[in-house]
Amino acid sequence: MSVNPPWMGGSAPALGSASGVNEQRMILTYIFVSLVGLYTSMAAVADIRLRRIPNFLTVPTALCGLAFHTFTPWGIWWSLAGFAVGFGLLFIPWLLGGSGMGDVKLLAALGAWLGPKYMLYAFVASIFLAGVMSLAVLTKVACFEGVMTTKRRYLSKGRSSSGPRKVQGSPPRKAMRVLPFAVPVALSTWIVLAWLTISKQGDLLH
Repeated sequence: MSVNPPWMGGSAPALGSASGVNEQRMILTYIFVSLVGLYTSMAAVADIRLRRIPNFLTVPTALCGLAFHTFTPWGIWWSLAGFAVGFGLLFIPWLLGGSGMGDVKLLAALGAWLGPKYMLYAFVASIFLAGVMSLAVLTKVACFEGVMTTKRRYLSKGRSSSGPRKVQGSPPRKAMRVLPFAVPVALSTWIVLAWLTISKQGDLLH
């Protein structure tokens, strides 16, 4: 059975509708990459300058991620799964005192955008980068300021800054964080986004 070409009365393929769908996907991809990059950048700057990540940054970002994915092929359930994975990754360390709640909310909001799969990719990469960058910071301080200074600043706990004898009734001194966690999280997220953009030829959300 033959099909007549358009000039003989046949039907032409719906190229306009297909190109329109692709254009919508690309617009959503640009918005996705821009907003995730903006969020991780702002979180890294806040963590460096304030040593914490404020709620007015993480909570609206999580809600916007859930709302955004109602218009993408991933869907809101995929976004909710990413939120749960991001929240769960550091929840146990937070209970054990090894992480801050700001870091927990940072990953939860990021997971609402990245989904569970890519949230895990970004987390694994961030742990690797955090280890490498922390080792570099400790090595630099040890070389320029001495090993004992490095130990007192980053590794020692329970001693006051004035000396080894803690003043009665004063809270124990906490060791300074070597590196704000939002920094390797931001870098790892950018790497994951770049990898997805290249491997999927710009159509990240398909």
